[in-house]
Amino acid sequence: MQFDVKEVTDTWVICNLYTPERCIKIYFTVYDYEQLIKDGFFIRDGKERDSANVLNTTLNYLPQ
Repeated sequence: MQFDVKEVTDTWVICNLYTPERCIKIYFTVYDYEQLIKDGFFIRDGKERDSANVLNTTLNYLPQ
C-alpha cells in the first residue's frame, strides 16, 4: 500500500491510496498532512511535483 499526494488545497489534501487490488481517493486536512510530514510518514517535503506529477509519497507498505 502506498499514498501519493495529488493536490493540496487551502483545506484538504487529496491523495491516491494504492493497494495491490485498486486505487482509492483519500481526503484529509492540511493540518493532518503537515503532521504526517513531520512524523516522517511522507518521504518528501511536498513542495515540488516529481516526474509522475506527484507532490509527495510514502514508502510502499506491504500487508501482513
